[in-house]
Amino acid sequence: MEFSSDFLTKYDSEAELRFLIDMIPELIVLKDGEGRWLMCNRSVRQLLQLEEAQYKYKTDREIAEQYPALREIMEYNHVTDEQAWNKASTLIIERSFEEYGRSQDLWEIIKTPIFDGKGNRERLMSVSRNIMQRRLMEKKLYESQERFRFIAENITDIVTIFTMDRQIDYLSPSLAKVLGYDIEAAMKQPRFTILHPDDVPDFANAFEAMFSGELAQSKVECRYRHIQGHYIWFEMSMSRVSHDDGEEYVLVVGRDISERKIHEQQLNSLAYVDPLTGVPNRRYLMKQLEQDIKTARQHNTMVGVLYLDVDHFKQVNDTLGHEQGDQLLIQMVERITDELGPVDTIARIGGDEFVVVLPIMTDRNQIAWMAETVCNTLQQPWQLGKASVVTGSSIGISIYPNDSISTADLIRHADKALYEAKRAGKAQFAFYEDVFLNGR
Repeated sequence: MEFSSDFLTKYDSEAELRFLIDMIPELIVLKDGEGRWLMCNRSVRQLLQLEEAQYKYKTDREIAEQYPALREIMEYNHVTDEQAWNKASTLIIERSFEEYGRSQDLWEIIKTPIFDGKGNRERLMSVSRNIMQRRLMEKKLYESQERFRFIAENITDIVTIFTMDRQIDYLSPSLAKVLGYDIEAAMKQPRFTILHPDDVPDFANAFEAMFSGELAQSKVECRYRHIQGHYIWFEMSMSRVSHDDGEEYVLVVGRDISERKIHEQQLNSLAYVDPLTGVPNRRYLMKQLEQDIKTARQHNTMVGVLYLDVDHFKQVNDTLGHEQGDQLLIQMVERITDELGPVDTIARIGGDEFVVVLPIMTDRNQIAWMAETVCNTLQQPWQLGKASVVTGSSIGISIYPNDSISTADLIRHADKALYEAKRAGKAQFAFYEDVFLNGR
């Protein structure tokens, strides 16, 4: 199956990706920039009673036109998708799937828009989960302080009640279970002590908005430090509530969302990894090269950009088949990686073409030595199935800042130098500045 984004480009087995998201109980839908459904997980298919052929490459409105029973939810999807695109960041909403008076299920829907390097719409990820049980729990907490204490002492969510002068009135025993801290000691610590420093501003703003009356409810995702030193992701739900006697409190319920974050990272990583070889793709390369150039500018060093491909790769594919051609690329990456340092980067940018970035170089000879080393190791025989194949790779080289300070120009210049290396006889390397600037 073909998908037009690096997010899923040439994934070795779509079945592996589908298995991953089918294991997630939340409702997951992936759409392209035009609103067409690319895939969804089993939870969605079961809820909407749709087969893949009934939704794939169709927009919400096209699905609604074909299946009128889904019109209301599809129109709602379309409207909220546009809200997420316009917001240009994660949109969190809540909705009941059925009219009032029937099923009271309440869903939290998280829509995350993804834009390409030019700011164009590329992908929209929607993740929904049933939060009705949490809402019911919160309602019971509001109704009875004693009942709240009983529930809070038997759940893993961390529950804190603040008086309106910002003092802790109650802290659930789950703090000790989840983060390892003694309750009495934790209540005496300065506010935000165990919160990740990067998360303090957002949390503090939402926290203060509860007491000022600016907000009645709020949610913030943040990291709390475990007593052993590592951080755990939590979703902090804050609510301003009133007791039966009219006195007001701020209720903060923290839920461990580590697994959700792992799932999000696994899905997001697909946007930056070549599925065949496991090395970064072009999108990651551009980000990393930009960072390497920034570092080089700060330390007055060079960055070497090596552009290479496999000589006679088409012949390998034609004679041994594409499967063996893929194996050649995998082995090629392994050999090159063995020669690279810990801060060097290799990325596959398409077909048999790769780019190697060598940061923190102090002179051109270092870059030439690495290019020669790579050329030599790639000329050794390849074992592809029962066949032993000898080929090599040509390399074009550009250097920051000698040839350009632009990431795109550096890659383009290295590509031009590659063709000059091939013209000179293959399995060689050529510097852009020698061929195009010095006229060698």
